[in-house]
Amino acid sequence: MKKTKASGKVVKNLIPRAGSALKNEFYLETSWIISSILEMRLKNIISRVEGKSTGTGYNLDRSLKRVKYLILRGDQPALTEEIGVGLIDAIRTWKNKRNKLLKEMCDQHISKLRFAGLAEEGIVLMQEMNESHKKFKKAWTRSVAPPSEPPEIKTEEHEPV
Repeated sequence: MKKTKASGKVVKNLIPRAGSALKNEFYLETSWIISSILEMRLKNIISRVEGKSTGTGYNLDRSLKRVKYLILRGDQPALTEEIGVGLIDAIRTWKNKRNKLLKEMCDQHISKLRFAGLAEEGIVLMQEMNESHKKFKKAWTRSVAPPSEPPEIKTEEHEPV
């Protein structure tokens, strides 16, 4: 459990850095920070649902595929309701756009507007994922938590009359 808490702190530290990088027009750095945040969120979802650590073998692409599989499997209603396939597909599309842009950088000049658009789209997806992740965690906690027992009612003892 310590690892989950530590990754939560890492994400909380990375979110302002992504905003700062975007503000200072470091669009490529912004997209990489967003990628790592999304990857951590997805790994957290996988760990909760499957009950085991994802390890180092799960990158962003593999995490996206695994979460989509878990959603389509349909045995976790909290996952299906709060995350959804649409968000996963949007993140995968954004990731593919990012990779394509990076490959094109070697061959041609990429305009600042394309990088800015990529970074801003990533920020929107990150915010949506953060909200969905928060809702998923609440729903997951409710579904996993054992039902609470009703409180005992204390009565006063009276002397027999």
